[in-house]
Amino acid sequence: MPDYSRQTRLREVGEAGQAKLAAARVLVIGAGGLGCPVLTYLAGAGVGTLGIVDGDRLDASNLHRQTLYDARDIGERKVDLAARRIAALNPAVAVHPYAEPLHVGNIVDVFGQYDLVVECTDDLGSRYLSNDAAILTGTPLILASVYQYEGQLQVVTAKPGDPCLRCLWPQEPAAGVAGSCIESGVLGPVPGVLGSMQAIEALKLLLDLPRPADHALVLINLLDGTSQRLPIDAAQGCAMHGGCVEAARAGLSHVHDARDVELAFVDLDDAMVAGYALVDVREAEEIAAQPLNAPSQWMPSALIGERATELVKGPVLLVCAYGRRSGVAARMLRGQGMLNIHSLAGGVAALIPQRDRVAG
Repeated sequence: MPDYSRQTRLREVGEAGQAKLAAARVLVIGAGGLGCPVLTYLAGAGVGTLGIVDGDRLDASNLHRQTLYDARDIGERKVDLAARRIAALNPAVAVHPYAEPLHVGNIVDVFGQYDLVVECTDDLGSRYLSNDAAILTGTPLILASVYQYEGQLQVVTAKPGDPCLRCLWPQEPAAGVAGSCIESGVLGPVPGVLGSMQAIEALKLLLDLPRPADHALVLINLLDGTSQRLPIDAAQGCAMHGGCVEAARAGLSHVHDARDVELAFVDLDDAMVAGYALVDVREAEEIAAQPLNAPSQWMPSALIGERATELVKGPVLLVCAYGRRSGVAARMLRGQGMLNIHSLAGGVAALIPQRDRVAG
């Protein structure tokens, strides 16, 4: 049996608090640099049920910050690896893996099955989708992001009158505005620190521990060791546009209207036969390391907004590493009236390698 004696000795936890954790259901979206410490600490604390959402496979470049895995795991699905590690750490925890990203068609139903959600991706689209689903289901949401040596943390309580992500930033930023770890680089401990902060916020909510009365975006700078709290005034946010619930409904409706943005192909030849021109939006070093080996136009995601008129004519399929940057770029371009723009679902990572196609 797991031994929780070190935390049950805390007056605010005790056996009653431990029972709360055992009954709790927490969904963790992303099993990467942020998700690894979140999953580790929540499983170690005895949270009874953990849902894990991650559609990626482990890459060697992940290992310096994703501490649940090791070099023997490269190429395997993170959701499966994380589930095995949690079972080894704490067999008392029930794990529900989701190997495909949540989408507008199922996210509200999935959120409704959990007491709390921790969003741990570096995908802006996922954060906005999660925020809207949290508001509509009343499910508390803990958001974090990292950029090089800095991080941000926000707790969305999903209570009426409390602010949400859209109270700060009503609309999802354009592609390339917020860089990912692939584009910007990151030191391993940075997401580790922010993920640990997400874990403590999750436990505070589950155990009803004291939290700041104000609602703020926490800014962390790990170079100079400083932190700031940026107040979020709900009265100046979504309240000016009908409230958080209305903003969330509008946000999900917008995503639903553009649900055909993402197209799934396992072979780029199939995409070209279907009439799609390929546009690679990755950075040059990514392309050098893993070329498409197919005719394509190159336009980095950070520049695609200002160079949209240079895109080839006809149906276009944007391609990036995992489908995140291309998805944001496609939605942005559609917002400008370019309705024949699509994104490769899952990106290059979702393509079947040529050797496997030949073998099959």
